Amino acid sequence: MAEVYTEPFPAASPAGAPPIDAFAREQYGAHGRPMSSGVGAANGGAPMLSVRDVEKMFGSRDSVTRALAGVSFDVGTGEFVGIMGPSGSGKSTLLNCVSTIDTVTSGHILVGGRDITALSRRQLAKFRRDDLGFIFQDSNLLDTLTGFENISLALTIKGAPARSIPGKVNAMATRLGVDAVLQKYPYQMSGGQRQRIAAARAMVTDPKLILADEPTGALDSRSAAVMLEIMEMMNQQLGATIMMVTHDAFAASYTNRVLFIKDGAVFNELRRGDETREAFFARIMEVVAFLGGEAGHVS
Repeated sequence: MAEVYTEPFPAASPAGAPPIDAFAREQYGAHGRPMSSGVGAANGGAPMLSVRDVEKMFGSRDSVTRALAGVSFDVGTGEFVGIMGPSGSGKSTLLNCVSTIDTVTSGHILVGGRDITALSRRQLAKFRRDDLGFIFQDSNLLDTLTGFENISLALTIKGAPARSIPGKVNAMATRLGVDAVLQKYPYQMSGGQRQRIAAARAMVTDPKLILADEPTGALDSRSAAVMLEIMEMMNQQLGATIMMVTHDAFAASYTNRVLFIKDGAVFNELRRGDETREAFFARIMEVVAFLGGEAGHVS
């Protein structure tokens, strides 16, 4: 069922956050309502992520569901890629396989040239700790830790020297506009602040790949726009390689490229190139309409 944000757009972004651009304000409107109207890496370099002929099946021999049916694509180093598709298309299964939460039935997934489908359990734990950053729909912060402690925990687990942690945490929090809430607990923060703390936690360890699962899905219109600007900055200024699963065409318009998944396979691909985000958004909406999706934000 469609979930439309209704909180009015602010005149300005929260303190310390990037400005909300005119297109964001136009799309959400004065009352926060959106106004409807195997694939190579875009940068041509060595891919950070390579998915090769991945299949994922569930069920028994007598009743098999093929969630992924031979999916292949690359994500280049420093690329920001969106994954879209209707419910049940396989996009969440794909994210779970790339994140090693789930295993593939067949095929290969390479991150930084390393085949993660061949790793042992111990190697997978180290891979998730050192090479991946996660941004979830619900920030998944630890309620008993402050913002500073939530971010620093990622560095502690990775084994960073204790004396280096405060500087790294403060620097990342400042870049993402949440330095003012570092000493607050999650329940004392807004939803947008919690998501930006989660983004800082994902970035502070300098991972090879950031995986974002509906990162704006639980946010109001203002916070969603700020979070998308933050992710765009992480990609363009900090060099983060990001793969984001989303139902939201507006969120997808911030990416460099969108892959559409249908019936467990790559159905279509759109590259932004030199287009404005307005033009890219319009093309995304055309494909969403063709797939039978709903305009705007879909739960």
